Amino acid sequence: MKGLLEDEAGVEPIVMKIMAGIILLAVGLGIGVALYQQAGMGAEQTLSFSVNVLPTSATIGRPTTSENTITAQVTIQPVLGYDKQVTLSATGMPTGVNVSFSPQSSTPEFGSTMTISVDDTAELGTTTITIRGTGEDDTTKSTTFELTIVD
Repeated sequence: MKGLLEDEAGVEPIVMKIMAGIILLAVGLGIGVALYQQAGMGAEQTLSFSVNVLPTSATIGRPTTSENTITAQVTIQPVLGYDKQVTLSATGMPTGVNVSFSPQSSTPEFGSTMTISVDDTAELGTTTITIRGTGEDDTTKSTTFELTIVD
C-alpha cells in the first residue's frame, strides 16, 4: 500500500465533508423556502373579519298604518389585519320587513346602524335574519338576528 505524505492525509476527506455540507445546506434551504412560502399563503388565507350584532334579537309591533322601526348595531372587526372593504347585506326577511345599513360598507374596523322597518303587511311571528358581510376579495362572514313581530 502506498504511503501518504503527512500533508496529503486529510485533504480528500475534508473536501468530501465540505461538499456534503454544501449539498445538505442546499437541500435544507430548498425545503425551508417551500415551507416558508406555504406558511405565508396559509397566513394570507386566514386574513378575515368578524360580523357581530347587538342586540341579537328584538320584538316589534306591526303598525296599523305607516311603519315601525328598530335599530341594532353591527360591528365589523378585522382578523389578522384584514384591510379590504366589506359590504353588509341581509337575507331572510318576511314580507313587509325591510333592513338597511348605515354605512352599508367600509374597511374594518367599523360600526354600522342596522335599521329594521316593519309595515302593516308584515307577517306575525319570529324569523331569523342573516346579516352578511362580504369583502371585496369575496370573503364572507355572517351572523343572525332574531326578529319577532307582534300585533
